[in-house]
Amino acid sequence: MKKLIAAVLVAVLLTSGLVGGCGSILKGSGDLETKQFDFSDFTKVDISSAFKFEVIKSDSYDISITADDNLFEHILVFKEGDTLKIGLKTISIRWPATLKAKVAMPQLRGVELSGATRGTVYGFSSTENLDIEVSGASSLDLVDISAGDTKFDVSGASKVTGNITAGDADFDLSGASTIQLEGSASDILVDADGASRVKLTGFTVNNADVNLGGASTGTVNLSGKLDADLSGASKLSYIGEPTMGDINTSGASTLSKR
Repeated sequence: MKKLIAAVLVAVLLTSGLVGGCGSILKGSGDLETKQFDFSDFTKVDISSAFKFEVIKSDSYDISITADDNLFEHILVFKEGDTLKIGLKTISIRWPATLKAKVAMPQLRGVELSGATRGTVYGFSSTENLDIEVSGASSLDLVDISAGDTKFDVSGASKVTGNITAGDADFDLSGASTIQLEGSASDILVDADGASRVKLTGFTVNNADVNLGGASTGTVNLSGKLDADLSGASKLSYIGEPTMGDINTSGASTLSKR
C-alpha cells in the first residue's frame, strides 16, 4: 500500500503543471524552434523531464529537439558512454510548454524514461538483448520491435504498450504500473506488485512464471508450463491449455482460465 500511495503521489506531482528540477520556474515563450544535435555511436537512449519523443530505426544518426526558444539553454543533450541522454537542467517548467525529441539510430539496446516522459519507439529488429526501464508516470509505446532477451522494469504509475517479438522476457512492475503487449516470446518471468496490471492476452509464450502481489492483476497466453505465486488479493487469468507447475495462492487471490 505504501508503494501504491507513493506512486500516485509521483504521478500527481509530475502531471500537475510543473516538471523538472527544484530550481527556478520558467514558462515556455510559445515561439517554437528546432535544433539539430550531432552525436553518434550510441545504442541506448535515456529521456526525462516530460519530453515527448520518437525513436526510429535508421541507417544513420539524427537528433532533433523542438521546444520553446527560451527553453533551449536549459535543455541537456549529451552522450555518456553508449547512451544518448536528453532532459532538463535544474529548472521547473510551467505548462503549456513544448519539449519534443526525435532520435534516429541504427541499433537499439536500451530505453530509459523518467519524469512523465512519453513517446514511441519504431521499427527496430535485432537478436541482441533489450533493456527497457520506465518510471515516474512515463509511458512508452513499442511499434514493430523484435529483440533477443528483453527486460521490462516499469514503476511509479508508468505504462508500456505495443507489439514486440522477443526471446525470453522479464517483466518487473510496481506502483500501479501497466504493461499491455501483443507479439510473442519464448519464456517469461513476471513480478508485479502494488496494484499493477499485466495484460498479455495477445502476447503468446511457451512457459510463464508469474508472481503477483498487492492486488495486482494479470493475463497470460501460453502453451507450456505455468508457475504462479499469487498473494494479497491478486488475480491471474490464463489463455491456452498449459501444464500446471507450482501454483500458490494466498490472501484471497485467484487463478482462473479465461
